[in-house]
Amino acid sequence: MASKVFFLPGKNQQTLLAGLPRLLAKLVDGDFSNKKLCGIKVHFGEKGNKTFIPADYSRVAVEFLKQKGARPFLFETSTLYYGQRGNAIDHLNLAHRHGFSADKIGAPILIIDGMRGEDFIEVPVNGQLIKKARLGALIAEIPALLGFSHFKGHMLSGFGASIKNFSMGTAARAGKLEMHSLTKPWIDAEKCINCGDCQRQCPADAIETRGDAFVIVESKCTGCAGCIGVCPVKAVRINWDEAADSASKKMAEYALATLQGKEGFYTNFLINVTKECDCWGQVMEPMCADVGILASRDPVAVDPACFDRVENVIRSAHPEVDPEIQLAHADEI
Repeated sequence: MASKVFFLPGKNQQTLLAGLPRLLAKLVDGDFSNKKLCGIKVHFGEKGNKTFIPADYSRVAVEFLKQKGARPFLFETSTLYYGQRGNAIDHLNLAHRHGFSADKIGAPILIIDGMRGEDFIEVPVNGQLIKKARLGALIAEIPALLGFSHFKGHMLSGFGASIKNFSMGTAARAGKLEMHSLTKPWIDAEKCINCGDCQRQCPADAIETRGDAFVIVESKCTGCAGCIGVCPVKAVRINWDEAADSASKKMAEYALATLQGKEGFYTNFLINVTKECDCWGQVMEPMCADVGILASRDPVAVDPACFDRVENVIRSAHPEVDPEIQLAHADEI
């Protein structure tokens, strides 16, 4: 039987905010028992970005979930790249500036992979490319998930929505590295100040001194990416060399690792559809008119339902990437 996808049309925030509780009611069958924890997976937007999902939608969702007997909270993970969301403190401060504060939202906000993205659990998935996914450590403690995913373009997978939100968005830094790079991190000797923080952080004893420089020994490196988070001068570098097709498949397998065994509700916002994702720290103009919000209990149904409505726009934004690889692999697994 095909999964149901519900559609809330609307081209302005007032209409969509008013209709969001009715849309969520289509997904949530009955009330949550025993005040079950429900994590709302959001994206707070990078510094300079203006087209992320506004915080008011999270506020409405929190109110709805509380009425259903849940204990809601918002959660995110730190980024792989250096930026305003690379550690929990800067990330939470940015979220507050973007309107995501506990007093405004009505619920707490958690960064589930530790101070610098180094806290992870390994979840078996036995996929084509991923055998064990490295997810933010607290994901294991969240029995119910509500995805607030912004549908937009993406240079690696063609587009990003629910599947990406629950793969890149829930992976710890080590998992993000696995999806983005075929090689281990390396240290830029010209930037390195020889402080030794990376060496002290490394659990695999894979960072050695050679002359006046620190180097990462690839044969010892486990790819935990802890060195990236602690370097004070951003000298630990990444090769963003994973091919688009395999990265897209890895995203699907990471999403499976995150969602298996959990109660899930997935909403995709087809508003402010930009060429690149909300990690871009700049103002981007939408590529098309707003469509509305789509929702389903099945992430592999809601993503293609959105893609079908703006396919021409997405394909023209990144013609070098096949956006259907992600969808086909997700459907297969």
